[in-house]
Amino acid sequence: MGHLQPRSAIESLPAEVLQLIFLHCLEINLPRASPILDRALSNQVLYAWLIRLAFSSANPGSQTDFFTPSFLPQPLDFWSISEEERASLQTAILSCKWCTLSLFRKCQREYIHHALSCKAKYLTFTPSYRDLLNNIDSFLDNIDETCDKAVDGRKGKGDLVIPAQLLPDYTLHVNEDENPHAHLDAQAQAQAQAQFQSQISTSTSTDRKLAIWLHFGAIQIREQHEVYYENNIFRLPASPILNPARIPDKLLSSPWSTSQFEFLQLLAPDFYLDEDEHEAERSSAITMRLIRRRQIKPFATLLRMYFRAANCRVPARWPLLSVHFALIVKYAESNGHADPFARVVLDERWDDVPVDVREGLLRVGG
Repeated sequence: MGHLQPRSAIESLPAEVLQLIFLHCLEINLPRASPILDRALSNQVLYAWLIRLAFSSANPGSQTDFFTPSFLPQPLDFWSISEEERASLQTAILSCKWCTLSLFRKCQREYIHHALSCKAKYLTFTPSYRDLLNNIDSFLDNIDETCDKAVDGRKGKGDLVIPAQLLPDYTLHVNEDENPHAHLDAQAQAQAQAQFQSQISTSTSTDRKLAIWLHFGAIQIREQHEVYYENNIFRLPASPILNPARIPDKLLSSPWSTSQFEFLQLLAPDFYLDEDEHEAERSSAITMRLIRRRQIKPFATLLRMYFRAANCRVPARWPLLSVHFALIVKYAESNGHADPFARVVLDERWDDVPVDVREGLLRVGG
């Protein structure tokens, strides 16, 4: 029988201590150092905390009364991480095998519940809308093609837009994320809250809108008649605007599953595909590979999607370059029949095809 390799000093520590070390150092590669560390740190609760830390939005409203100990326990501190560190942490997490769409959906559900409990507690709703909010899980269980997925690169005004009321006495405090009863003792707070709810129940006016984006795990509380702007949105996942994280390679290669594309659609507006929007080296290599391998379904799906580049904040359609058109024509001419890749380009991206290339694609596109 072979001798068991002795454990290192760190491997000999209790799992609870290893987990605490992991949360302090945030070294995502630590579990990969050994099977023992992997077993100690393979924990769904740890994963959820890491996702909350790395992917929660840093909007102004989240600066107070949001990252509570129950939502993000010590030693994790959301505001202690710089934008550069957050982007690096996001990129590292996204590349992990355990980082899946199903885990993100679970974290989004918890995030929305937490955001509503923190930020909508001084809003009142009609009974029907209150019932709708109480049943929010049924909507989160059925995220489908009817949900806003920013297919054209921009989000709409919300999948659910719910009118609400904020009493005038509370406007200043809620905007400042303060509790107007914080100076009172527990009994006085309860009495004040009961009086507040009594006033609410007899009112029919509305002065706020609560918007919820199901696919994006986002909520926004805005003025009733305010022009819609994408500001102060609570969202998970969110990436730093000027220093975004990178979309992982695992979402841009076979097997090209449905969940893979859904995850890709979730990340595409805010996480970058290419380093440079003009050179598009990464996406170009993927496109060339799909054409050569004759993988028409992922090719067609990607061509309909919008992505951002690291050096450009505005999402644009999947890049197509002259080398791609030339390769499509080459394969079509060698096959001697109508080419599906040419047909997809002509149908989906006609405006992006250079004038001098259109004739060749039309000839082979059937």
